[in-house]
Amino acid sequence: MRTVTATAPTGVGWAVRVVWLPRWRPLARRFGGWRRKHRGPDVDLTPGLDVPSGGGGGGGGFLNGLADDLAVAIVVVVGLLLFGLLAWWVLIPLLLLAIDAIVVVLLFAVAILTRVLLRRPWTVEATTPAAGGGEDRFATEVVGWREALRSRDDIAGKLRAGYPAPVVGTLHHRP
Repeated sequence: MRTVTATAPTGVGWAVRVVWLPRWRPLARRFGGWRRKHRGPDVDLTPGLDVPSGGGGGGGGFLNGLADDLAVAIVVVVGLLLFGLLAWWVLIPLLLLAIDAIVVVLLFAVAILTRVLLRRPWTVEATTPAAGGGEDRFATEVVGWREALRSRDDIAGKLRAGYPAPVVGTLHHRP
């Protein structure tokens, strides 16, 4: 949502925008807590190998087939290790990224639908830097997206014309 900047004749700069803040602020502060890294159980990546001795039937001595069996065992272990690393570092993150994207899109769609169907008002906010280093906030609530954009532009125009913030429309001071 685009922020409209307005400079009053006194030189005070204002930023007027349509915001969408959740009504339940503790929920907003806690959002993202599920991303904390939890340490899972340790996994043993060195499974025991049962390397055949190669001393089975058919002459040739004790070490006749041991070299071939050992080479196959090493290739299998290296292959499994590479597949495990590929899955851990590429495939699983891509799958989780896709699932996250789908969940975010679905939540966004549901949120927009509920906002529109329940006619929850949009907040139009005008902010300016305060003398103490913070910022002064003035806000009003408007039902309807187009009406909120019209209200934003109207408030910015009145602030440019020199109207004081509390008098503009229905702006109220917000902490």
